[in-house]
Amino acid sequence: MTALNAWKVIEPDSFYRSFIEKQQRPDERKWLEARPVTLKVSSITTADGSATVRLGNTTVVCGVKAEISVPDLREPNKGFIIPNIELHPCCSPTVKTGPPGEKAMVTSQFLAKVIESCNVIDKKTLCIVPNKLSWCLYCDVICLDYDGNLGDASLLALVAALQDTTLPKVEFDEETEKIVVENEKTEKLKVLSRPISTTITLYSSDIHLLDPTAEDESEGNGEITLVLKDSNTLGLTHKSGGQMVTPDNLQKFMDLAKKRVKELTKIMNKAFKT
Repeated sequence: MTALNAWKVIEPDSFYRSFIEKQQRPDERKWLEARPVTLKVSSITTADGSATVRLGNTTVVCGVKAEISVPDLREPNKGFIIPNIELHPCCSPTVKTGPPGEKAMVTSQFLAKVIESCNVIDKKTLCIVPNKLSWCLYCDVICLDYDGNLGDASLLALVAALQDTTLPKVEFDEETEKIVVENEKTEKLKVLSRPISTTITLYSSDIHLLDPTAEDESEGNGEITLVLKDSNTLGLTHKSGGQMVTPDNLQKFMDLAKKRVKELTKIMNKAFKT
């Protein structure tokens, strides 16, 4: 073990602070510099839609599986979109075996809120026969390698996977109640909005870290995530931790988020060659 590695293990706070004082981070990025992003769609041939996102060393894959279900009695003309995050011990030494941990559950809830608040898909288009049949889209996001900022990577993968999704034509006989699925005839799922999130770790009142790694998250004092729609309008904010956010800092974060939306939209368009 080198002296530098020993310092990191014995005094991680002091080690990390030595980089912050130089206005950089241990991975050599500046405070407001994001990691490179790669996006690949249709990466799972057995899924109805899929996408793989690599954000620095964080890698997630999202697969969408469509199943025919019965609509909710309260919304008989709508279908379902159910996101779920899976973190396995192989993706990070901080993840333990057993039931889903807090990070997985919080991120799953975050994705569900974004789908609802940003109107990603009109759930009425998922209805096949009102009161009888509708599509249920199971969106499973699996983290293959975790190094921070799970929310941003997962949302990008989810939105891309939904845009990649195709659904077969379904015929329903009212008299016999027979269901015929025509897999040869498919149509693309209509995505109304492609929200993109930007996460910033709050290290102190005046030090903010864009696109945090796992190390940044552990050294920070909270996080804020801004979700912007295609039109650059704010769709959702999510904050965890105790650091307060001033109006000036919030405007600064909005500007960062708008810049991030442009960058990631280009990457998404390139993946779909539009």
